[in-house]
Amino acid sequence: MQAFDFSCAPFSYLSPQERLRVQQSINIAYYNNHETIIAAKAPIEFLYVVLKGLVRETGNDGEVLSLYHPHDTFEARGLLEGSCEYPFIAEEQTLVYTIPKAVIQEIIAANPRFAAYCYASVADKFASLAQIKNESEFESLFTAKVRDAYHPDPAWLDGDASVLDAAQTMKTRKTKSLLVRHQDKVGVLTESFFRDMLINGTPADTRVGDVATYALISTDIDDFVFTALLQMMRHRIQRVVVTEQGKPVGTLEQIDVLAYFSNHSHLIAQRLDRASDIDELVELANQMTRSIQLLRNNGVRAPQLAQLMQVLNTGLFEKVWRIIAPEALYRESCLIVMGSEGRGEQILKTDQDNALIIRRAEDAEMAQTAAEQFSATLARLGYPPCAGNIMVSNPDWRKPLPEFKDTVLGWCRSPSPAAMMNLAIFIDAKVVAGDATLLSEVKDHLYRHMVNDAGMLMGFARAVEQFDSHSHGFFAQLLHRQPERLDIKKMGQFPIVHGIRALSLEARLEETNTFERIHKLVQLNVLNESLGRDIAEALGYLMDLRLKANLAIFSGQTQHQPNQLDFKDLSTLERDLLKDALAVVKRFKGVIRHHFHLNA
Repeated sequence: MQAFDFSCAPFSYLSPQERLRVQQSINIAYYNNHETIIAAKAPIEFLYVVLKGLVRETGNDGEVLSLYHPHDTFEARGLLEGSCEYPFIAEEQTLVYTIPKAVIQEIIAANPRFAAYCYASVADKFASLAQIKNESEFESLFTAKVRDAYHPDPAWLDGDASVLDAAQTMKTRKTKSLLVRHQDKVGVLTESFFRDMLINGTPADTRVGDVATYALISTDIDDFVFTALLQMMRHRIQRVVVTEQGKPVGTLEQIDVLAYFSNHSHLIAQRLDRASDIDELVELANQMTRSIQLLRNNGVRAPQLAQLMQVLNTGLFEKVWRIIAPEALYRESCLIVMGSEGRGEQILKTDQDNALIIRRAEDAEMAQTAAEQFSATLARLGYPPCAGNIMVSNPDWRKPLPEFKDTVLGWCRSPSPAAMMNLAIFIDAKVVAGDATLLSEVKDHLYRHMVNDAGMLMGFARAVEQFDSHSHGFFAQLLHRQPERLDIKKMGQFPIVHGIRALSLEARLEETNTFERIHKLVQLNVLNESLGRDIAEALGYLMDLRLKANLAIFSGQTQHQPNQLDFKDLSTLERDLLKDALAVVKRFKGVIRHHFHLNA
C-alpha cells in the first residue's frame, strides 16, 4: 500500500505513535465515475482522504457545495454526528483512503489539536487553525498583551508635592513620567512639562496637582500592544496609562513598544507628523507598503494590518491636505475617505475614494483648485485615480453642505442601482481632515429624513447578488474546468461587507468598520452571536487570502489581475478553510435575502 502522507492537516498534528496507528488501520477504496461514496443521511463508518481523483459534495438543489482534491479530508463532522446532510460523489474515477471511525475516535480523545479540527465551529477553525503555518518562537507585537510590556510599578506622587519633588522623583526612578493622585483624580506628569516650565517660568514650588494632565489616554492591561500603539499614533503621544478594571496600574511608553517592532512603522507616523513637503511624503508612502510586506511575512493577519494602514493613511492624507489647502478652506471643509479606506479594511494602495464637504458656497472656487491638486498628489503617492471618478476633483463629490445633504437624500428617494452604490460608498465615510461636524450633519440629515422604506432598503441590500456569476457557485465553475481562479473580493468579501452595511444602514449605526458593525449588530440581536463570529472570522480569512494574492502581484511573483486567487496554489488547509469561508458567505447571503425579502 502507498505510504500515507502525514504532512497535510489534520494529520500533521499527530504524534509518531498516532501516525503508526493510522498507517496500520487504513485501507484504499475505489469508486467509479459518479458513484456515491457517502449517501445523504446514511451512517458514516470511516474518515475519507482523497488519494487520487475528485469528489464533490452536492446540495439538495444540485448545487456543488464543495470539491475535494488529493490530500483533502472528508467528512469529519459527519463522522462524529453519525451521518452527513448531503451526499459525496466521485466525479471521476477516484481512490480514497478509509480510516475506521474507532481509530479516529481514539485519536480525538488523546489529541486536542486533531480534535479541534474535527469538532471546531467555523469561527474556531479560522481563529485557531488558519495561522498554524505562521507559528514561530518569537512573540509578535500583534499577539503580545499590554501586561507583558508595561511598567507595573509606576512612580506616584501626591498632588500636594511640588514640581521640584516631581523632577527629583523622575530622576531617582529613571522614568519620563509619573502618576499623580489629587482630589480623587488621577493625572499624569511627563518630562515635556519641564520644558514648558522653563519657557513659562513656572515656580519650582508649584503643586503637581495643579499642573498634571487629567484627560488620560489609557489602554487596558489585557489589550494587545498593537492596540496601545494605535492609541499613541492617533493622539500623537509617547505613552499611555495602563488600567486594570478601570484603575491605573502603570504606563506603557513607545520605548517599551520598540522591542516588539521589526519594521518601525511607528517611526513612519512620527515622520508623517513632521513632514513639510510632498517629496518627503512620497518616500514615506513607499515605506508604508514595504512595512506591510514585512509584517505580513512575520505572520501578522490582514485585519490588524488594515487597522495600522488606516492610521497611517489618515495621517498621510491629512498631511497632504494641510500642505495643499488654504487655512480658511481647511477649517471650513471636511475631507472624507470612503469605501474600504473609510471602513479601515484597505491594506495595499487602491483607487482613491474621497469627497469634500464645504461649509460655505463662496469657497467652492478655492476648493476646486485645492481638490484637483490633492487628487493629483495622491496619484503621485501611489493611489491611482478612481475608475468611477469618486474623488474630490470631481464636482459631484465636492459640494457645499446644503447641496451635499440634498444629494445624499436624493439617492434614497430615487433608489436606482447607481444611486444605491453611491449611498453604499458614502455610508462608509470617515473624516480625514477639517471640520468633522460637517460629515455628522450630512449623516444626521440622512437618518432624520430616511423613512423605513422597505423598497429602498431592499434595493440597497440587493447588491449582495451583484457578483453572482454562476447560479451554482464557485465550485461548480471549478468542476466544469473553468479557470481555477476566484475573485476573492467580489465572491467572498463583498457579500459580507455589503450585507453588514445594509443591516447597519437599517439600524442607523455610526460604526463604519465591518468588524465593529458585526459586533454592534450582535449586541442589538440583529445577528445571533454564533453567526456573527462565523462572519467575522470568515471575513478576516478572506482578507488574508486577498492580501496574499495581491502581495504576489506587488512582488512580481505572478501576473494575475488584482484580487484573483489561484485555487490550485492553495495548501490543503487553505482550501479547507476557503470552503468553510464560502459556506459562511452563502449562509449569510441567505440571511440577507430573507431579512430584506430579496426573493419577493
